[in-house]
Amino acid sequence: MINRVRIFILYCAGFLFLCLGIAGYFLPGLPGTIFLILAAGCFLRSNQRMYKWVTEHKLFGRSVKRFLETGAMPVRAKIISVGCIWIFSLISMLAPYHLVWFKAPVIMLALAGTWYIVSRPTSEKEDSPNDDV
Repeated sequence: MINRVRIFILYCAGFLFLCLGIAGYFLPGLPGTIFLILAAGCFLRSNQRMYKWVTEHKLFGRSVKRFLETGAMPVRAKIISVGCIWIFSLISMLAPYHLVWFKAPVIMLALAGTWYIVSRPTSEKEDSPNDDV
């Protein structure tokens, strides 16, 4: 029974991340690939058919699968990711919040995210929609 509940929760989380990931391809400032990677991770443990759909999708499947297999990120993705982290963190810091309990976690999360991205191996080849599968 507990296993079924866990699978159901992972399945629902997978769809939530899938929706956020797809929205990220259209909305500026919302990262798409990271949510698709999270969706694939949830589906891997709950629904093999959806996992296969995410990792074999012609638009984003190659980059998701490559990250899951190697943990590598293209240089361009690293630069854009770290840039977005700091742009939006600085915007948050300049907002009219003058409380340390708000600013300290924002800086700590930005540092943690930057460290994680920089510590990933760099993939040799950029993803391109024109690449053959």
